[in-house]
This record gives sequence, C-alpha cells and structure tokens, in this order.
Amino acid sequence: MGDVHVRVGEYRSSYHTDPDCSALNGKPETFKGIEEIPREEAEAKGLQSCRLCRS
Repeated sequence: MGDVHVRVGEYRSSYHTDPDCSALNGKPETFKGIEEIPREEAEAKGLQSCRLCRS
C-alpha cells in the first residue's frame, strides 16, 4: 500500500500522504519530527487518513 508520514510525539491521530500537510507540521509546541512508516502499520496503531491530505 505504500508508506505514509506520521508525527513523532504526542497528539497524533492521523497519517498523511502529503509530507507538507499543515496538519502534520502544526502545533510546534508538541512537534518532534516526522517519520515514514507503512500505511498498514499506521492503521494498526489506530491512525486514520488525514482529511486535508484526502482533499
């Protein structure tokens, strides 16, 4: 299925297909970076597809 981008740290509930998504890079006070993982692994962790990336 391919790799997706997820936030490192707290307050993550979505995975992102666009590495420049504002939802992925927002909240600088809790942002600790981005990691790339397989989509299946992100879904297994309970993450859902980002609504902004889907638009």
